[in-house]
Amino acid sequence: MKNNEKGRRMFNGVAVKLLQKIKVHVVPNGGGGFGISEEITQTISIKSLPSSPEISFCFINFDFDSITPKERQVSGKTFTKCIFSHKIIEEFTFKNCIFVGCMFNGAAFVGVEFHDCEFRECFFYKARFKDTYIDPRSFIFSKEWHWFRANVNAGLFQSVYNNSKSMHQEEFAMHSDRKFQFYRRYQYLYGNYPEIYRFLKGLLFDYLLGHGYGIKNTLFMTLVSILGFAWLLDGNVKSENGTFFETLYFTVVSLTTVGYGEITPRHELAPMVITIVLLLSSIAWCAVVTAIIVKRIVK
Repeated sequence: MKNNEKGRRMFNGVAVKLLQKIKVHVVPNGGGGFGISEEITQTISIKSLPSSPEISFCFINFDFDSITPKERQVSGKTFTKCIFSHKIIEEFTFKNCIFVGCMFNGAAFVGVEFHDCEFRECFFYKARFKDTYIDPRSFIFSKEWHWFRANVNAGLFQSVYNNSKSMHQEEFAMHSDRKFQFYRRYQYLYGNYPEIYRFLKGLLFDYLLGHGYGIKNTLFMTLVSILGFAWLLDGNVKSENGTFFETLYFTVVSLTTVGYGEITPRHELAPMVITIVLLLSSIAWCAVVTAIIVKRIVK
């Protein structure tokens, strides 16, 4: 037990040093520059926005007694480093708006619609969404967020995912879930004891199978697996001509559990080994296909 603990600490120590070097190489500024460093004193009501399309360095106020339907429509505005934090934003429609470096910490979005909008490097710490139309692809973040703010964005996309599922926006839910899995993967690298194994497992699951959403990923991996098995078995099966295509045919019918039986392995122990390997592969393949059906087709 002591040796295992000592080995784990040594591995974690090496992993931490390696991650620090990677962060310095990928993010030279050390993750600085997040948030709003400028002092903001101006407050603008959402009811009386200036006519100019550019709105910068101000608090956006949503506290009012009454508002007309027209005033709930915001279009063609660019908000740069504005603060929307801890506000209840309810039943507004934003069209063709761009938010750059804005703060939405603790904001609650209720019945809001964002059409053709972009959120660039914005903070959404503990933001909540309910009955809100928002495309998760409208959020744009640089690579610094992967390493230093993954926890914030994991919470953001989890909230967007729950909102999309409750509104039956399946495409938005899919993209939100993939973004959530992406940032959660980087959370495993936080702290003094980074979970490298879980990070790598999530990385492989994402790139190889698209977190259960990637149809193209799954088809590609299926093709690679079949060709790989056929290459390993080439020359070790009894067939009429002994060609690679006959071995490929044998692999396909075995993997799909059809098994016509006209082509068999040459060696005595081979049938048992091949049966076990291909059976396990078939189970894994069926599990992946089932996950895709549930996530992509079943609503």
